[in-house]
Amino acid sequence: MSYQYYLLDVFTSTPLSGNQLAVFPDASDIDPARFQSIAKEFNLSETVFLFPSKSGENPSMRIFTPGRELPTAGHPTIGTAYLLARESRKASMILKQKIGDIPVSVTYRDNEPDLITMNQPLPVYGRVFSDKASIARMLSLGEDDLEDSPAEEISCGNNILFIQVKSADILQKIKVRTDLLEELSDKVDTTQLYCFAVNNVRGGDVRGRMFAPLIGIYEDPATGSANGPLACYLAKHNILKMPVLSLQGYEMGRPSQLYLDLTLSEKNKITEVKVGGKCILVGKGELFLDHQQHGIESING
Repeated sequence: MSYQYYLLDVFTSTPLSGNQLAVFPDASDIDPARFQSIAKEFNLSETVFLFPSKSGENPSMRIFTPGRELPTAGHPTIGTAYLLARESRKASMILKQKIGDIPVSVTYRDNEPDLITMNQPLPVYGRVFSDKASIARMLSLGEDDLEDSPAEEISCGNNILFIQVKSADILQKIKVRTDLLEELSDKVDTTQLYCFAVNNVRGGDVRGRMFAPLIGIYEDPATGSANGPLACYLAKHNILKMPVLSLQGYEMGRPSQLYLDLTLSEKNKITEVKVGGKCILVGKGELFLDHQQHGIESING
């Protein structure tokens, strides 16, 4: 049998930029035991297996990196919603994920989906890591390259360690030492790092790099699940006021733009976390799992 998939570039409106995503629009007949192997075959940051809605239910999705399944993720949510919106023309939808229901809103331009925005779970603040020297060594930087703001874990579904450096130029110098990251993982509750800067940022308000080599992603071009808690970090430490335009992936040659916003209560408590972006369909194909030889013969005529 063959299974159709789509390829999308997410958090961009320009082909061959942003973050790549593969989506299987109907994974109902694929053996779930093969999901991880399929994601490893594609070797993209994430691959989505979508289960279409039945009897009016919300569609559900499972998200895999090459190394493991994720409870939620940003660019898979945005890309999947874009794909569904091209057919449904809905202004809002709910996607069922491992973490629960994720609301998504869609604006349109010329009858095509334009800006896709997801509501993320409210932030959970984790550990603060004060060993500045260890963090600098892990990133192949000097201690004076880091800002005084704390390295802090925040989760809006996926737990991320946020590290502020002094300028966008310093971001380009980062080289993560995976051996030291493994040591750090014994002291914090995550192996995913988001390094960012707000100084000397051109074309946006904040610029960052996301590293997760211990789950199969050395660097990610655009990470929605990190940018939601990034917005929370920026607000908590009074670094930037919302909304902001976040840039990521430029060091990889995959420029990405993410629109971040928060809703605050009268007591300055975060009540909504929003991450949005644009998306573009760049390809589609078929994956042959059970009759590969037949698929090859048909291609060769």
